[in-house]
Amino acid sequence: MKAVLMFSSVIGLTLMSSLSYANPLILSGKVSSSAKQTVVAPRGSSWNIQLQWMEEEGKVVQQGDLVVVFDGATEQSRLEQSQETLERLLLEYKQLDMQLQQELTEAQGRFNVAKMQVAKAQIEVSVNSYTLSDYQKGQNQMVLERALLEQIKAEEALKKSEKKRASGLEKKNIDILKEQDDIQYYENLLTKLNVIARHTGPVTYADHPWNGTKMASGMNVQPSWTILDVQATSDYQVESFVHEIDALRLAQGNQVTLHFDAFPEQSFTGTVSSIGTQAENKPQMSNATYFPVMIQFDTSPKRTLFPGMSVRIVQNEQHEQNEKQATINIPKT
Repeated sequence: MKAVLMFSSVIGLTLMSSLSYANPLILSGKVSSSAKQTVVAPRGSSWNIQLQWMEEEGKVVQQGDLVVVFDGATEQSRLEQSQETLERLLLEYKQLDMQLQQELTEAQGRFNVAKMQVAKAQIEVSVNSYTLSDYQKGQNQMVLERALLEQIKAEEALKKSEKKRASGLEKKNIDILKEQDDIQYYENLLTKLNVIARHTGPVTYADHPWNGTKMASGMNVQPSWTILDVQATSDYQVESFVHEIDALRLAQGNQVTLHFDAFPEQSFTGTVSSIGTQAENKPQMSNATYFPVMIQFDTSPKRTLFPGMSVRIVQNEQHEQNEKQATINIPKT
């Protein structure tokens, strides 16, 4: 009886598996180039940034042409402000250097004078003459001691002046370096706000990640959002996405048949070259997650292709059969 129940369960699972593979796996995709430049929104001074201008979709641009301009008014203003601040700091540094150098020179002069006074007093004390009274000798010794005390004070003042100059200039230099870093940051950012094409090819707008509409000038976008693609007119492939449920039915190396809407009377063959391991959300398709799929043409089509052409992808039946095959062992009673 137990064997019969288990056999029935296995048959049920087999039927469910067969039903899930009853229809061939069909995906929708589009033509793309492996030599593709993807323009993403840069991280600016705020949480979003405006698309000021975009090249017309479908237009073939040349390498080096301007394709996207992001609004950089805030960054330009901050750059100019940092440049003005840097000029002021450089002037202050120069003035501070002159002031502290003057104080250091004066302290060095006082120290030199104090050393000469000590040397002079030492000479007076060293004179051993019977013509000098004990009182005069005592006076000379007091002068030497005062001179030594003044020398110590002058030396301490000199060291203090040296430290004051070093710390004062270092602090001002730190402020200068900070402004120079800010200027470099804003200059690099402004460079990223004006994007030029790295390939010669057509422009393809990306879809808005929230509502699926095409990107357009005037939109406010967030950092890392894809804005558009510039794809070379060579090295074509087909890119697609497979639903998380159907992902197990697809494997790298599987053969597929490709049908173009532009060429309904003709089909082409391809091979699955890669399947992404990181699932992506595609709200314009469904609430489920999808895995990116790349397909290479077995032979280059003798047709004029353009990036963005829609493609219907059908997995060949032998791969469907291979995925279904499994060995089932039924225990004996």
